[in-house]
Amino acid sequence: MLRRLAACALLAGALPAQLWPVPVPAENPPTPAKVMLGKILFWDEQLSSDDSTACGTCHQPAFGGSDPRAAEAWHPGPDGVFGTDDDRRGSLGVSRQAANGRFRADATFGFGRQATPRTAPSHLGAAYHIDLFWDARASTQFTDPETGVVLIAFEGALESQAVGPILNPVEMGREGRTWLHVRQKLQQVAPLALAESLTPDVQAALWQNPTYPALFAAAFGSPEISAARIAFALASYQRTQIPDDTPWDRFIAGDDGAMTSGEKTGWIVFQGTGRCIACHWAPTFSDDMWHVLGLRPAAEDLGVGAFTGVPDDLGAFKTPSLRNAGLRPRLFHNGQSPPLGDLAQWTDPNSTLNVYLRGHGTVTDNLDPFLLPLQQLGVTAAEVHATQEFVRTALTDERAALALPPFDHPVLRSTAAPAPRTFGPGLAGARGEPFLIDTVPSYPGNQDWKLGLVASRGTTIGLLALGASPFEPHVPWFGLPWNVQPAGGRLFFLPGGSNRPGNTTWFVPIPAAMPPQSVYLQLFTLDQAAPGGIAASRGTELPIW
Repeated sequence: MLRRLAACALLAGALPAQLWPVPVPAENPPTPAKVMLGKILFWDEQLSSDDSTACGTCHQPAFGGSDPRAAEAWHPGPDGVFGTDDDRRGSLGVSRQAANGRFRADATFGFGRQATPRTAPSHLGAAYHIDLFWDARASTQFTDPETGVVLIAFEGALESQAVGPILNPVEMGREGRTWLHVRQKLQQVAPLALAESLTPDVQAALWQNPTYPALFAAAFGSPEISAARIAFALASYQRTQIPDDTPWDRFIAGDDGAMTSGEKTGWIVFQGTGRCIACHWAPTFSDDMWHVLGLRPAAEDLGVGAFTGVPDDLGAFKTPSLRNAGLRPRLFHNGQSPPLGDLAQWTDPNSTLNVYLRGHGTVTDNLDPFLLPLQQLGVTAAEVHATQEFVRTALTDERAALALPPFDHPVLRSTAAPAPRTFGPGLAGARGEPFLIDTVPSYPGNQDWKLGLVASRGTTIGLLALGASPFEPHVPWFGLPWNVQPAGGRLFFLPGGSNRPGNTTWFVPIPAAMPPQSVYLQLFTLDQAAPGGIAASRGTELPIW
C-alpha cells in the first residue's frame, strides 16, 4: 500500500499533464520481434483450446479495449438464476469442455456458452496500472506459473494478467488444460491461420518467420515456447497500446481548438463541481486505486477485499481509466450501466449518471468517502451529462476507434466468417427441445472439430440428420418438423441421468480440401414425453468456411 500511495503522490504532483513514458520492467525490455510476437499471439484464436477465442476477442480497440459482446453476455450472479437483480454483463467464453475435449454441462450455463462474472477491463493504457483486473489480483510481481520463480519484481502486472485467461476453462481453455498443452499446440499450428486481413507488419513478420518456434526464436534467441515467454510477448505488445492522441491531449499540449466548447465545459465540471477528478486523475484518468461504489451488496462479489482481507476493501473495485470509455458497450465492473451517449443514461437507475448523482448504487454500506451525492452538492443531471460527453468525445483516441496503428490488427475469424444459424421449429420433449453445440469453428482443415448433441431427456438414442439443403419452410412428416432435406444420417447413444440430459460429442475432422459450403443438421431423439415419442431440434446451418 505504501508503494501505491507513493506512486499516486508522484502522479498527483504532475496533474494535469500529458502521459509519461510507459513503465517497463527491467526484466522484460521490449524489442520489435517481441512486440510482434505478442501482437500475433494476442489476435490468434488458436491460442484457445478450441480455436474460438483470442485475447482480442474480448479486448477490441474499436470498443475501448473491451468486449463488443458485453450486452449479450449475461451472467446470473451468485444466485445462479437468470433474470434477477444480481445478474451481470460479462464476456462470452467457451462452452464448457472436459479434459478429454468433450462438451459437458456447466452448473450455471448448462451446455450453452459460459460468461465471465465481470466485464472485460480495457487493455488500452493498462501498462500504467500497478496491478490489473478489476480486483487487482494480477500483481506487479510476476511469478512464472510453470516454475514458481519470481521473474519480475516490480511493474510486471501485464505479464501477470496475460497468463490467466489462457488456461481458464470459462475464457479460453478447457478443464485440465496445462501449459504443456498450449506449448504443443503452438508448435504445430500456423500463426494466425484463422485470421483475415493481416496487417502489413504481421505479413512481413510471418513471411520471415512462418512458425511459432521461429517467432519465439526471433524474439528470445531460441525456439522454446513457455508460459513466461508468452506472457513477456503479450505484455510487450500491450505496452504499445496507449491511446494518447485524444482531443484532450492536444488541448493540454496547447491546441486550444482541439476541444469543442461543450467538451471544455465538461472538462471544467469534471475538475470542479463534478468531482470526477477525485478518482479519475489526469492524464491516465484513473487513480490506480480501488473504491466501493455500493453498486451491489459486497457479499455478491468481494472484489479487492477477497485478496487483501481488509474490511474496507470488501466490494471495492479498481478505478478504470476513462480514456476511450466512450467506445465501451457497458460500464462498471458488472456491466450494469449502459454506454455513454445512450439515452438510458438518463432513465436507468443503474447508469453511471444516476449512480454518481445519488452517490451510491443499490446499497450504502461501506461506501468510499470520495463518493459524495452530487445532487446534494447542487450538481445537476445536465452537468453530469456534460462530463460524460467530455469523456465520450474528448478522451477518445480515434486511432483506436478506426483500428489505425498502433491499434491496427488482423480480423478475427469469429467476426469475418458466417456464423451457424438455427431455423425452423423444433419439437419439445421432457426438458424442452434437443439441440446442437456448434461453438467450435468449422473451417476446412480443422482436425479437432467437434459437435455437441444434447437430448431433451436422460439417456436415449438420437439420429442426426445430415443434408446439403434445408427445408424452409419445414416439411411435416409423421408429426415431425423436418427442417433438413436429409442426404444421410447417423445414430448416436446419448448417455445421461435423471437430472442430466443425454448428450455426446461427435469428433469429425474436416478435410483441408473441403470447399466452402453449408451443411444442414437436425437432431431427433427418442423421448416418451414428446408427441409420437420423438423430440426434434431446430435445423442448424453450419458454414464450412
